[in-house]
Amino acid sequence: MESSIMSREMRSLELNAEYFGVSQLQLMENAGHHVALEIVSRFKPDKSVAIFCGLGGNGGDGFVAARHLLS
Repeated sequence: MESSIMSREMRSLELNAEYFGVSQLQLMENAGHHVALEIVSRFKPDKSVAIFCGLGGNGGDGFVAARHLLS
């Protein structure tokens, strides 16, 4: 069973993480790394993926994921 988090809940979690010393940059790095791991687990190595990145934190997560996939 998958659960989803509403944007308000995510913002609260991010603020709590920041309070405990976890930077926004580290949150972005962790999210992007895990997105890359999920892509690797779902697709064969010879497949291509496209990552579209917009503005904001989600776009940053996408750039981190792309960086991990390219390495």
